[in-house]
Amino acid sequence: MTNKNGQRMNLKLFRVEKGLTQSEMAAAIGCARPTYSLIEEGARGGRFGFWNSIQQTFDVPSEEMFELMKCGKE
Repeated sequence: MTNKNGQRMNLKLFRVEKGLTQSEMAAAIGCARPTYSLIEEGARGGRFGFWNSIQQTFDVPSEEMFELMKCGKE
């Protein structure tokens, strides 16, 4: 799921499904909230460590990580 702004909607939905705010999600994976926000918005790509932290913290299967990382536009 994407929108015109290129947000990572799957990442946002994942966070919301976990019942977390951006601040809580950032704290859980060990990054700053502004950094997390920019990555969720699609304004930043996110380094390997960011994505690895999400995968490890939430036990996300590798095949699902690609969907979380997608940043698209309609």
